[in-house]
Amino acid sequence: MNKHNINLKIKIRSRALIKASNPPSSPPKSLISNLDLLLGNFQSSLISIYPSSSSSSSSSSSSFDALISVFQSNLPSFLNHFYPCTGRVITDSASNLPSLLCNNSGAELVVAETKSPLSSLNYSDVDQSLNLVQLQFAPDLALSIQLVKFSCGGFTISWSTNHLLVDGHGLTSLVTAWSDFINKGAFFEYPNHDRSIFVPRSPTRYNPSLDQEFTLYESNRLINVLSGRSLLNKIYRIEKEDVDKIRNRVNGSVRVTRLEALSGYLWKLLAASIGDLDTNCRMAWIADGRKRLGPKYEEAMKGYLGNVVTYTSREARVEDIKNQPLDYGASLAREAIEEVSSQERFEQLVDWMEDHKNHGKWTETIGVGLGTPTIVISFFAFHVELNFGFSDPVMAMPWIRPSRLGSGSFVFIRGPKKDGSWFVSARLWPRLADVIERDPEMVFKPVTAESLGLIARSNSRL
Repeated sequence: MNKHNINLKIKIRSRALIKASNPPSSPPKSLISNLDLLLGNFQSSLISIYPSSSSSSSSSSSSFDALISVFQSNLPSFLNHFYPCTGRVITDSASNLPSLLCNNSGAELVVAETKSPLSSLNYSDVDQSLNLVQLQFAPDLALSIQLVKFSCGGFTISWSTNHLLVDGHGLTSLVTAWSDFINKGAFFEYPNHDRSIFVPRSPTRYNPSLDQEFTLYESNRLINVLSGRSLLNKIYRIEKEDVDKIRNRVNGSVRVTRLEALSGYLWKLLAASIGDLDTNCRMAWIADGRKRLGPKYEEAMKGYLGNVVTYTSREARVEDIKNQPLDYGASLAREAIEEVSSQERFEQLVDWMEDHKNHGKWTETIGVGLGTPTIVISFFAFHVELNFGFSDPVMAMPWIRPSRLGSGSFVFIRGPKKDGSWFVSARLWPRLADVIERDPEMVFKPVTAESLGLIARSNSRL
């Protein structure tokens, strides 16, 4: 039985600031939009786990040295195209709002190592895996790339930034662009950093209901820190055959998407965990607007890295979710996402923020965790290319530091092996985790070092 190392000790070998070698002389003046301010100023990362490609310790050391060399030699020219990543997140003295100082101070490259093997981490628990690997970085850094070597010869890479600069799509596009740059010397899609496309209308106009969609991120409006810590942080894997099975179970003339099918299935698990404790339950979705904004924004959305997402939700009776077929929850998911799939929705958000950005820091009310039990789903439907000459990772997951938001959250991302599997980072209540892990169909399988191929498989049914 593998013994998990929850006291992982990581030694930092070096920290360096890498500047763009030839940044633009006149970068766009607008590098933070109202849509960026809606999501807020907090750190986020994409963490990838790469197994050892050699059984020899000397070969593994050479491979890690080669990895360092690739970053050191190629980052300066790569950052010419991603120059905001070399800037600093500041508070504007005039507006008192977050801003980006595009001054080429440099992106951070951290090289570290540990005497523990990758197999010592408990991958079913974020707190005993990703949280241990993620190193702290200065709050003003726009990009910190962290390379950590493990004793087995494997390594992790964390692409860490601030959510003000990128949403999930933007962050994964940055990482994919790196792989394209190293593998092909060019980009499939060149980045667009200009936020001026999202300017408020004059006069601003929006539905008054938006006032209820947001709440100030203030202590007296949030759950307390101990309540936040009571939520579990788990990592699951869903196999392709299980996704296909759930999709095929949904009837109807229109084939449901993976997001709709998995939403309906997860909604049933949520309802089962609530039982008779409440009459209602709710699901929410973070919808990417890039393909929903219409012709006006079509060209600008190509390679756009900034935040273009909005929340949408549906509430239903627990008994209805339990008793109705899977189609019911899947159709509610589809209706909710279609409801916010318009240019007008995003322009109203820009206008609303223009009138409210000087009132303080905002957050989506749906995520606070008060009232009806709610799960917020984020679905990374796009492929992320993570192989830039050092093999595919066995897992890659978005990461954010736990906050004082009390709703459950499930982040789905495609498995890097391109085998149709999905990984899920879940922040959830113990009661829901128990229902998920006792589910006879075992759709959500806890991730282990065994299932990732980091140690030899036993006779475990995982």
